Amino acid sequence: MKLLILYYSGTGNTEFACTVAKIVAEKVGHQVAMKTYAEAGEISLGGYDAYCFAAPLQAWQPTKNVERFLKSMPPLNGKACFLITSSGGMPSQAPALMARWLSRKGMAVLGHCDLPSPHSWPVSRRFLHGLDFKWPKVERIRGLAAFTERMLVLEEEFIAGRHVELAEFQVRPTPLFFMSRFERLPRGLPDFVMGRKKVRKDECTRCGVCEENCPMWAITLDPYPVFSRKCTACWRCVNLCPEDCITTTISRRFQYKGLPDREGLLEKAGLR
Repeated sequence: MKLLILYYSGTGNTEFACTVAKIVAEKVGHQVAMKTYAEAGEISLGGYDAYCFAAPLQAWQPTKNVERFLKSMPPLNGKACFLITSSGGMPSQAPALMARWLSRKGMAVLGHCDLPSPHSWPVSRRFLHGLDFKWPKVERIRGLAAFTERMLVLEEEFIAGRHVELAEFQVRPTPLFFMSRFERLPRGLPDFVMGRKKVRKDECTRCGVCEENCPMWAITLDPYPVFSRKCTACWRCVNLCPEDCITTTISRRFQYKGLPDREGLLEKAGLR
């Protein structure tokens, strides 16, 4: 099969999860293209046999840029896919929301797997940064690999026209769900959610990393970082800044720089 893995990764956790899926698919002989949602415009989405959609979580939901992509992408009627998320351990209703948006595009959603990863939200990291070297656990990486193998078999069955039992997803109107959807409201929410952003100009080297990596193109250098109304409070700029000079009124210096030993984790999981 030709498998397309589409993903967004704020600090590398989701990219790592997708790399696991890519390794597994290639080992059994499938042709895999792994692209970010930002790169999706460069390819023909309909030119693949099977699909994987991946996302990190923001306020217990897929990040806002992933939501916008899935809602606006062209229909893929009659195609099947599976879902991967990375979270701090509670995917909540993120997979159900993704399944809802994809089913509206004519897709069959076969299943979902979450890879619990280190927290990247700077507010919680002041308490949880000590868990960085404990997650993701090797057994969960192996579980993700086994899940991918099952999904690939189901994809082949689906393509062959055989009956495939689809996963059941249901969006539940819980108080947490409505609170997280409130976080999706436009204009003004980023400052409310993040606190007002600050740049330590004496430490900023104007390297452009924040501008280049903002998923919403909400940052420009003038000559220091300036944040526009397009900001969706994803915290990527705060985490990725090489000098840690972007902060907010509610964050501290516990920025997340990504998994320190990706290759070591893959080797321990038996994928290298």
